[in-house]
Amino acid sequence: MALKKLFNVDSKTIAQFIKSVIMKKTFFLVLFVLFANLSFAQEGINFYEGSWQETLTKAKQENKLVFVDVSTSWCGPCKKMAAEVFPQKEVGKVFNTAFVNYKIDAEEGEGIEIAAQFDVHAYPTYLFVDGEGTLVYRSGGYMASNKFIAEANTAIEEKKAAKPFVEWEEDYDAGNRDKDFLIGYLKKRKRLKESSPEIIEELFPKLSKEELSNPELLETILYYDSNIEYVPGGKFYKYIVNNSIEIDSLLENPEGLSLEILKVGLRNYFHKNIIKKNKEDMLPVMVNANRQISKLLKQKDGEITSKKIIMDYYAGTHNAEKAVLAAMDYVNNGLLKQDINKIKAADEDDFNKFMKPYLEGKKDSAEVNSWTMIKRLQRSNRMTDISYSLRNAAEAVYKNAEDKKALKEAAGWAKKADSWFPHFSTKAVYSGLLLKIGKKNDAVKMMGMALQDNFIQGEEARMRDIREKLNRNLKKINQGIAPDDLW
Repeated sequence: MALKKLFNVDSKTIAQFIKSVIMKKTFFLVLFVLFANLSFAQEGINFYEGSWQETLTKAKQENKLVFVDVSTSWCGPCKKMAAEVFPQKEVGKVFNTAFVNYKIDAEEGEGIEIAAQFDVHAYPTYLFVDGEGTLVYRSGGYMASNKFIAEANTAIEEKKAAKPFVEWEEDYDAGNRDKDFLIGYLKKRKRLKESSPEIIEELFPKLSKEELSNPELLETILYYDSNIEYVPGGKFYKYIVNNSIEIDSLLENPEGLSLEILKVGLRNYFHKNIIKKNKEDMLPVMVNANRQISKLLKQKDGEITSKKIIMDYYAGTHNAEKAVLAAMDYVNNGLLKQDINKIKAADEDDFNKFMKPYLEGKKDSAEVNSWTMIKRLQRSNRMTDISYSLRNAAEAVYKNAEDKKALKEAAGWAKKADSWFPHFSTKAVYSGLLLKIGKKNDAVKMMGMALQDNFIQGEEARMRDIREKLNRNLKKINQGIAPDDLW
């Protein structure tokens, strides 16, 4: 019986309920509402609520893929998909027929491990996984229902492919380096949004000039995705750097786009390979690559970001002495060498332009969601990034230094950063540094101020988690204990 399934109660309870409704002469109205709700619940995507292992087992038994919606509590596009696309009848028809649908929060419960397993770094991400737990297809981002259904159909095609991804992997691992195989393998990996830096390096010397002039083939290697990786100083890197204008023209891209994509891939490779695998010999190569691309893009912060790369490397590889020295160089010879007053003036000018229609009554701030936060962000548009950068440097010193002089200097950075753009994270870092330089009472007060920040007063899970962490840190600081993770 539909009511029994919907409300999870026995037949006797349902009968008693209906009898009482009839006595109140509202029977037909209530039944209409109940069945309307039941109909609505079945129109969109129905998500299975078992464990991850139970979900895989179910998919295997039914010979289906698992569709995994990977989201977070704070992700706006995730909420938009859940509210606007997932409930649509045509979407539910496709997804409920073809997949076992599963929803995870990448920052809670099993979702943390699943997101890590499939290297998810952007939200929403959509994974299509077979019953063995093997990735078959990957997609992501907010999209209209027709595009979303098209992605589902692509996943279904991949499931039926004559040569599934796992067989491509096996052939590669067995030593197949034939040019046509590598091209096919890269196309497959692109479809699954899998990074392929080493495979690109193996393929590139095999390509002829004619093949490098083929837009379709070039776009198999050069495309934007949050997971892309390129080897700094590598063969592909050198080709893009030396031919970026021609490549952008060939691919009908805005000038500089190939270099911007390359820069994203280098950054990902730096964090996932050079830092993670402690490849110090690659650090100068990465620094030089950053300088070269910044120069070609006519970006003035090339030297500053190069100093940040050095700091990030030594902080990430836990080389305390070098991390502190690199942080000092990054701040004193980089961030603070900028014309801060000029940047502040530009922010103020932009803020006045932003506020003008509201002050003149042409726009109503009451109609703007989160007005207080938006106004706060607009007030320090450029200085926000500088403030965050200074906070990161201060945090690097907090985690790596015991020398009071260095800690006092970093505390000054944190204080300055919070004055430029007040934020709970900066206050938390400042609090930790105050504790380490012997100002416990001031540290307690500052962590308490971090807890009052409007940015973290919502009831979303992420906001609650942040407040809980800050509360735990406040208790530790009260006890004179320096927290490992400040915010």
